[in-house]
Amino acid sequence: MMSSIKKLLTNYLPMLTIGWCIFMLLSLKTGWLNRFFFDSANLQIQGIDFFALPKTFLNLKQGISMFNTWGGEPYGPYATWYLGHPAFGLFICSWFAFFAPWTSYWLFVLFSLGIMVMVAWLLAKQAQTLFTKRLTWFLMLFGFPLFWMFYVGNMHAPTVLALTCIFIAFVHLSENNVTEQHFKIAQRFLMAGLLISFFTKPIVFLMLPLLLLLKDTRKTTFISLLIYGFVSLLFLIIPILNPEGIGLKNIWKLLNDVDFIKNNMNIYKNNFVLNAYMKDNSIHWLNLIAQSDYRLMHVDVFSFPVFIDTLLGYPLSAAWYKLPIYITLVFSFIVPFINNRAIKFQSALLLLMSISLTFFLSYNTVWEYQYTSVLPILALLPQLYQKNVFYKKWIPFLFVTALLVSFPNSYFLWHEKNISSFFLFLIRFNRVVPVLILFIAMLFIIVKNSFSANKVK
Repeated sequence: MMSSIKKLLTNYLPMLTIGWCIFMLLSLKTGWLNRFFFDSANLQIQGIDFFALPKTFLNLKQGISMFNTWGGEPYGPYATWYLGHPAFGLFICSWFAFFAPWTSYWLFVLFSLGIMVMVAWLLAKQAQTLFTKRLTWFLMLFGFPLFWMFYVGNMHAPTVLALTCIFIAFVHLSENNVTEQHFKIAQRFLMAGLLISFFTKPIVFLMLPLLLLLKDTRKTTFISLLIYGFVSLLFLIIPILNPEGIGLKNIWKLLNDVDFIKNNMNIYKNNFVLNAYMKDNSIHWLNLIAQSDYRLMHVDVFSFPVFIDTLLGYPLSAAWYKLPIYITLVFSFIVPFINNRAIKFQSALLLLMSISLTFFLSYNTVWEYQYTSVLPILALLPQLYQKNVFYKKWIPFLFVTALLVSFPNSYFLWHEKNISSFFLFLIRFNRVVPVLILFIAMLFIIVKNSFSANKVK
């Protein structure tokens, strides 16, 4: 029975995958999937995250800051604030600055889809059977958060690619017999993943302690940090790249006054008014501080802190929500000292996946499209099941839990316009709760199987 189902799926998964991709693209034009999301059902915001991207390069041509999204000549009907790395604004966003806004938006959708296809291809190459290869393609390209990423036009696809590259690197490093070829492939994937994340959204920062402590990844991580630091410095000190710069001395002063950053450089507290400090390229990094304790209580925010605060009816201390970060940091200093090499790197891969999930659990402002970051984890799990990993028996549970994230939130069942606390609880539930369960389960697996006395020095 199971073999016949697998054979049937093997035959029809490519058709389902291609059909879903076509359906998503058509829905961007027809609105077929709009009823599954509060904003698209009630507002006109399609492309809202995209229009700030070409504006970065157009601003540079006008001699103003890339982060001065609402300054200079307008581009597109509306925009959210650009917060990516300034290098991404110059080297990638510039590609889309030479077309009319809506033409550019559609080109960017195809660009993002192309990156997701690349991610699926890279992951499928690691699969051992035809069924798993085709399942990998489907899992990476199916999902309502993916459609929403295309709809708002956010630059999140490179982040998904970055995480995928890092995970693939550790798949190679966790083989029972790591050959020199495995090692070289792992280093290339690791460096690619780190640099892609560094120069888009630095979501991998919390992975650095683990990567620097592991001997096999230390050199590549250090070189990647040197490249990142050098290029980033250029975007701070060269006037043509930072037209409204405030200077390194003022940046240093800001770093020594965290309270000033939180009180004066938060876009939401400032009612979307940018001051001089927020037009310097350093805002790409300083914004992480500015919003570190701030909770945007908004229907579009799908973070664990906002989920719990809405449920309780009052805000918990921000320190409670930082616990997942602190816990993974502790694990980062323990996993490298596991004796068994295969178990060490299998645990490290689980820990890296857990660290990627801390974004949803500890960061306050999480948008629904960002749950596409869970897709590489979901797509890798069936492949890991076919390998001799120590947590094999847990993979079906992890897989089913992660799969829930791909399905729509429950808005389409209620279609409420009056936003009550209970309504918010329902639509956020199958985003936040599966991620929380995944996080806890992965750390539990590491503890249960990796930290016994006979495996740790």
